[in-house]
Amino acid sequence: MSDSAAETVEQTGSEHVSGSDGYPEEYRLLELTPEIAAQLDADTTFVVRGRDTDSAVLIDATEQAYAMHTAHTSNSMYLLTRDNGQLTLRTKLHQVFDLQPTRPQVRARVLEVLKWDTRGAFHGTEFEHEGVTDESVTDGVRVTDTVLDQHVQAGHAHVRRVLDDVLAFRHNATGHWRVLDAGYACDLLRIILATHVERDWPLDALRADTVYSALHAESPHILPEVVDAVLRRFATEHEGVFAMDTRRVCVFLAEQIFASSGSRAWPVPEFLRALRATMPPQLTLDVDMDAWNSRSISTSVVGKLAVATSAPADEHLLHSPNGVPASLTLLLPVDNNTLPQDTRARMRDLFAVKSKWTAREMRPFLEDLVADESAVAKAVDSWLLKFGRGVRGTNGESVYTSRIN
Repeated sequence: MSDSAAETVEQTGSEHVSGSDGYPEEYRLLELTPEIAAQLDADTTFVVRGRDTDSAVLIDATEQAYAMHTAHTSNSMYLLTRDNGQLTLRTKLHQVFDLQPTRPQVRARVLEVLKWDTRGAFHGTEFEHEGVTDESVTDGVRVTDTVLDQHVQAGHAHVRRVLDDVLAFRHNATGHWRVLDAGYACDLLRIILATHVERDWPLDALRADTVYSALHAESPHILPEVVDAVLRRFATEHEGVFAMDTRRVCVFLAEQIFASSGSRAWPVPEFLRALRATMPPQLTLDVDMDAWNSRSISTSVVGKLAVATSAPADEHLLHSPNGVPASLTLLLPVDNNTLPQDTRARMRDLFAVKSKWTAREMRPFLEDLVADESAVAKAVDSWLLKFGRGVRGTNGESVYTSRIN
């Protein structure tokens, strides 16, 4: 109700409005989207997440995230309720919250929170503090579901997918989340695959309890929740049945290869030899060299881990119709986990890695900043126009250099 409407009610005497001049009760007006209004009709619960320093984010029943923006109104509004036939003035409002779809940086926040547990990565129970219980150790924060809820702006299912991807497991005895050591996870994966051969398990129908029972018989220290975490990272799940995913394994091993060598550029043939050497023999790595030329890297297993470049003598071929052949292509690692969350700062860092980019090459490193996944291409194009200078390449694609100071 606006100021003028309130005055009309009081002046006509048609209704008596009670309420104190101080408006002691705190209310906020939230403008709902039609989608959220429909969910309210279905009696669904919503949550608002964020630290005190975050912009508040509302999570709906489908786990879509909405940024809550303050919008000031030109006229004051009065909130009235009717109690026993009498109108009561509850508060006076000058602003409302509107909701805009957003894509919070869930992975970066989850990784930040998990690092608060300063015990480091989990290498197995036999390597934990001997004679010291988990509750009595005082180094760092113990990460529980409650801690994650307080600091991560996403629904439980979304957070769980990220936890699976970063090789985290929830200790059944304590309820604390820990990250598995990458080497330990690889060892367990190899044991699982070797046991699959011995017991003739189908790789597309693995059950966590069966796998754990077999591994526990040989290694009593292994935890069932750790086995489950390894399966969730390297396999796809459907109704409790896991199917080993060769691409997931390749991506993980590629991450380890790049992490072991810092930021040096990898010739594609050398990288593929390293990948073959670390690939478990039970999984087939089918490498078509034509699929590893410079134009194909953005859609390969390293598409979100590295960008294609070349020696200076071959640089003119990078943005030609056929690109640089795989034998001459170099892979420059890009660690997505360390890229800034601010668009301008991220573009600046990407241009520091490589001076010339196409939208196709940059898209994998910017898509997590776009709320609507269907609008990624449009958003990346607009950012490149804002922060870059484009020149048409010989293959018809625009090639951008930085205009960020």
